[in-house]
Amino acid sequence: MQTKILMVGSVMMDLILTMDRAPELSESVLGAIYGNACGGKGSNAAVAASRLGAKVSVFGTLGNDANGDVLVNMLSSEGINTKNLKMKEGSHSGFVVILLEKGGKNRLVICPGANMETTPEGLEEVFEEDFDALLLQLEIPLEANIAAVKLAQKKGVITVLDAGPAQEYPLEQLKGLTILSPNETETKALTGIYPADLDTCRAAAKILHQRNECKFVALKLGDRGSYIYGEGVDELVPPYKVVALDPTAAGDAFTGALAKKYAETKDIVASAKYANAVGALSTLKVGAQPSLPTDTEVDAFIASYK
Repeated sequence: MQTKILMVGSVMMDLILTMDRAPELSESVLGAIYGNACGGKGSNAAVAASRLGAKVSVFGTLGNDANGDVLVNMLSSEGINTKNLKMKEGSHSGFVVILLEKGGKNRLVICPGANMETTPEGLEEVFEEDFDALLLQLEIPLEANIAAVKLAQKKGVITVLDAGPAQEYPLEQLKGLTILSPNETETKALTGIYPADLDTCRAAAKILHQRNECKFVALKLGDRGSYIYGEGVDELVPPYKVVALDPTAAGDAFTGALAKKYAETKDIVASAKYANAVGALSTLKVGAQPSLPTDTEVDAFIASYK
């Protein structure tokens, strides 16, 4: 049976600017190429899960503008249910500027726009449908995330929070998540500890676990793989080594894959190994959603990996 996932969160348009290096303060640099791609942490995770075979629905807010039209059409073309995306008149769809440097390093400026107008209104009706997992991020108002978590927990739905972008956040108000998953900078923002090795991963994860009372903490460590803590698990999960071209959306791809695989297997370490492969594959192309792999591509990559 197809895994059913609900994403409550952000949908945005990305502007990608490629260059040898990002400018210093008050400096101008020459760029190479630029282009648009669909993005947003929530949308990226939703598309990742859909391409991996899940049946995905989304709940969020866009501006009633040209970017909003493109974003809705893109999600629909991926087979994602968009009937609960609201189009706000007079608002701008979320927008992200990505500075992509030579060597695969990036810097992002996120303007959430209409995403921050997402309210809990209509969520109860959405949860009349049965879902296996709920995907959340920090690019919509707290009240919407709280409402979604409460409704999901009431129905026994797996709850997965991608704790980005990096910021202080009242994790206690989303108590009892199934999986809490920040990256390195997000972990430091939430705990004051940068997860540089096993000891600091464990120390940060203990704080997050205590604050949220989640079942698992899943730290995204970039090219170092991931780290899982909770329910007796305390393990660094090794990465799939690749030469990254663009890391944009790698963390989102990881989260979407982790949620899908965990909903299917209830094996958090095996799910993290699979999600590591999905995240690695997503770095091999430029752009957030253009880079997200299909389940066939992931299976072939894992089978051929040496």
